[in-house]
Amino acid sequence: MTAAPAGMPQRRRASPYIALLIAIWMAATMVRLYPRFETALRVGGRVTTVDDYVDDSCSARHGPAVEACHAAAHRKARILLRREQAKSALIVVAPAMLYLLYLPLAGAAMAAARRLRAAKQAGYTP
Repeated sequence: MTAAPAGMPQRRRASPYIALLIAIWMAATMVRLYPRFETALRVGGRVTTVDDYVDDSCSARHGPAVEACHAAAHRKARILLRREQAKSALIVVAPAMLYLLYLPLAGAAMAAARRLRAAKQAGYTP
């Protein structure tokens, strides 16, 4: 903690603790999500792999339609996989992004409060 000027109360900053919690959150969610990040996608509320999705999508097809079905299912699976990966990445980094958005707002609010306090001490009314 830094020494506060005379007459100013000392305050403990929460930033290091929040940063530590964010780091723990990011590590824990990454450990949980990383093993299935490359191949897992969510279809109908259940998590499946790309290969299982393609097999399930094309299991009823026979003959020349199988190849076209596999190509279409792979394209759709890639789209679903990228969407699932984006959601997972957002879950991991969202707390840090929110905190980085909060910092300038908190700094501006603290500066405004300081200006208001100084104006009141000087005898000015807003």
